[in-house]
Amino acid sequence: MAGNISPGSSYSDEGSPLSSINVTPLVDVTLVLLIVFMITVPAIIGSAPVKVDLPESRAIAAASEQMPMMFSLKRGATGELELYLNERRIDEAEIRAMFTVSAPSDEQRVSLAADKSIPYGEVVKVVDLLQSLGLKKLSLETRHVESP
Repeated sequence: MAGNISPGSSYSDEGSPLSSINVTPLVDVTLVLLIVFMITVPAIIGSAPVKVDLPESRAIAAASEQMPMMFSLKRGATGELELYLNERRIDEAEIRAMFTVSAPSDEQRVSLAADKSIPYGEVVKVVDLLQSLGLKKLSLETRHVESP
C-alpha cells in the first residue's frame, strides 16, 4: 500500500522536500510593527522636556464645553510684569472682581504662559492667585524644541 502525500505536506510532487520559505507571515508582522512604531514615536517625542519662550498666537483652540482661560505673563516695555487674560491686559483687582460676580466652575480649564526670563517666584504668585479664586485645572504652556 503506497502512502498518499497531502497537498499541505513539506514535499513536492517529485518527493523531494520544499526549500522555499513562506514569507507572507513575516511581511505581515513587519508591517504591523512598522505601524505601531509610527503611532508611538510622536507620543514619545512629544513628552520630552521642553524650554519656554512662547510666541503670541491668534489661533483659536478646538471648541469644548468651556473654552480655557488663557493667561499670559510677560515683561512690559518699562520692565514691570504684565498679566493678560486672552489678549487683554488685566490686573489682580480686575481678576478678583471678575470672579466675585460669577464663581468659576470646578471644570474651568486655565492655561498660563510665562516668558522664560520671568523669575519662577513671580509665576508661582500668579498660580497662587488663580488657585485662590477657585481655578483648579491649571496648565503651564510650553513650546517643544528639538534637543541638540
